[in-house]
Amino acid sequence: MSFFDGIIDAQQKMVRTATIHTAINSGGSAQAASFSVDIEQIPGLIAKYEEAQDKLLDIVQKAQELQNIAPPGDDEVSQKLASALGEMAGDGEGCLTWAVNDARSRIQSQIDQLKAALGTYKNTDDDASIRQV
Repeated sequence: MSFFDGIIDAQQKMVRTATIHTAINSGGSAQAASFSVDIEQIPGLIAKYEEAQDKLLDIVQKAQELQNIAPPGDDEVSQKLASALGEMAGDGEGCLTWAVNDARSRIQSQIDQLKAALGTYKNTDDDASIRQV
């Protein structure tokens, strides 16, 4: 292997990865973050993210049911419990439905970035193949 082969291998490795931007929870505040993924792994990663989206949608539907839960009894404590549970499951900031929808939005952003990176890679690869002919 010559010196230039090593350079070409390193360049190909850089071209075959995509950087995805996201945020992480750092003690209650979101911090910008990013990660790199091999282009060949993108379809599988998108599939896993879409599975997560489906599971989160199930959680949203259950949370919406909790918003309208009937109190277990007619007494004041039961009424307050059902009301509090409904509020916590709601879509107010920090509540369950809000948090899950926020997660779904962030995952969708990552899916969109992955699809864009894959499309850009395929277009670049197709352009390079056409020129080699």
